[in-house]
Amino acid sequence: MAADYVPGDVVHIPTGPFQGVCAVVREVDAVTSRLHVHALVSGGPHELSVGFDEVEWA
Repeated sequence: MAADYVPGDVVHIPTGPFQGVCAVVREVDAVTSRLHVHALVSGGPHELSVGFDEVEWA
């Protein structure tokens, strides 16, 4: 749920191509049910967009 996430929260991506990555929430988009996050992955920092159902609290 969008109200549960706020910018600055740390989330964990448990599955998919970014499995195991922790990220910081930069923006919450309640309209599309997506979080815009900043993650450090191999190769450097990345800005990602993930669905609410694709992350867990870190």
